[in-house]
Amino acid sequence: MDVGGHILPHVTRPIKMDPRIGSLWLFATCLGIVMVSCYISGVACDVPDDVVYTDLHKTVRIGDRVVLKCQFRGTPLAVYWKKGDDPERSPTLVSWITGDPATGVCKGERLCRIMEMNAEFSLIIKEVSIVEQGLYVCRVANYKGSQIHNFTDISVFSPPKEPYPIINECQMNSPNDTESTCTISTSQSVEISCSASGYFPNIELYFLHGSTSLHTKDMIEVTNLDGTKNKTIYANATASEISYDCIASIPGSQERRTTTVLVNLRTSSSPMPARSKIPIDKTDGSAAKVASGGSAPMDSTYWPYGGP
Repeated sequence: MDVGGHILPHVTRPIKMDPRIGSLWLFATCLGIVMVSCYISGVACDVPDDVVYTDLHKTVRIGDRVVLKCQFRGTPLAVYWKKGDDPERSPTLVSWITGDPATGVCKGERLCRIMEMNAEFSLIIKEVSIVEQGLYVCRVANYKGSQIHNFTDISVFSPPKEPYPIINECQMNSPNDTESTCTISTSQSVEISCSASGYFPNIELYFLHGSTSLHTKDMIEVTNLDGTKNKTIYANATASEISYDCIASIPGSQERRTTTVLVNLRTSSSPMPARSKIPIDKTDGSAAKVASGGSAPMDSTYWPYGGP
């Protein structure tokens, strides 16, 4: 600074930092280091020591992909995904030991095709089928060397194949029309049947006449080779102005599906209904099992009128 021809030295006053700010900065730095460390290790930092967090239950549609979580504190020494209720003796599906690839090491050709781990040690099932239903266990040798584990229970389901439900007598008359209400003519009474195929695990299938439940006189249920099921129910119907509705439940949902048929009194000009086969869908070689309620032949086609 120039004062009267004299240059004075420049003086800078030191800035005094509030010690609380320094403490906050140090805490934030440490927290950031911990968070980065947790991110790199691929596990959750809010999980207590010696505890494994998993999904308690998963409901999965057949054919879908599912991820089963396995979270724990610290970087593990080993992780094992097994199927069964015994953490030690249940068969191992995929395992990871320090030095293994992030996807883990699988057991068997089929398992290697549909299962692997990810960087967070979750089990990925790429395409779920009925055989994947059941109890899974994630067993961990944690950073302290302790053996810890937890379970996930998987339930699988499959809605019936479209279209459903099908009133078979309507399919005989108009096989390509599944949307509109069909009409059947009869002079006295007629047997009507309703089917759904390819579902799992179970469905409700029943007839209503207006708001009244119609007695099911027979029921056939078969199990397909892939474990899905087909069901057909039979009931007697008489001519009425009130429609007959076949109601089907939908696995994995509270919804219902309805298909309707009208049964009219046959006049002299009404055509006689064709005698045709009512198919039970067994194109995949099903009929491994027939449920109670029917004694139909195990041939791939059921003859409702006693024979061809």
